[in-house]
Amino acid sequence: MSESIDGKRKSRNERRADRREAIKQAAIEVFSEKGYHAAKVSQIVKRVGVAQGTFYLYYEGKQQIFGELLNDFLTLVVTTVANWEPAELDSREIFREELTRVGIALTDVVQENHGLAKIFFKEALAVAPEFDQIIHDFYETLGSLLTNFNRILYERGLIKSMNFKVLAYMTIGMVERIIMEHIVTGVLADVDAREIVEHLVIHYLDGTLSEVPTERET
Repeated sequence: MSESIDGKRKSRNERRADRREAIKQAAIEVFSEKGYHAAKVSQIVKRVGVAQGTFYLYYEGKQQIFGELLNDFLTLVVTTVANWEPAELDSREIFREELTRVGIALTDVVQENHGLAKIFFKEALAVAPEFDQIIHDFYETLGSLLTNFNRILYERGLIKSMNFKVLAYMTIGMVERIIMEHIVTGVLADVDAREIVEHLVIHYLDGTLSEVPTERET
């Protein structure tokens, strides 16, 4: 009897999770096609094939689900970068291979989540002040990760002394623009992802190999 009740409860929870995921996927499509301001809850539920009241069992409104989608995408990006371990690198060649691997992994994540990427690049940066803190925290976290990585790479003798924080944010800006043009706008859609990543890696390595007349950041 207990097993039967547990099974029904599990099945009900699974159905709720599936329904929530279906609503999120529909929201990704609607937001990426219509834009945040033009998107309506009625359009989202129509994609799923549920009543509008069902939507409000999961979300208070489109702002809440948009915020969740934004968080999902930014978490994917940060997790991909954070999983890198530069402390074991001991040569520029291995360093180059690792940068390329991470770059390809990040490109794959963004391509696999094209709808979320489009929402971030075309909508999130200009939607509403309610999302400013989420975006600020994302860049702060990513900048801190890369600054620390750069410091480790310097200590390993793989890059020259420079302002590692400036280097981190320069890297973010460069990669961000390339992703925008390759995946979102399609300007670089005809260029193979590996070729793009290799260009970015070469640019980073060439820049960090040269002497920079500034004090090492501590």
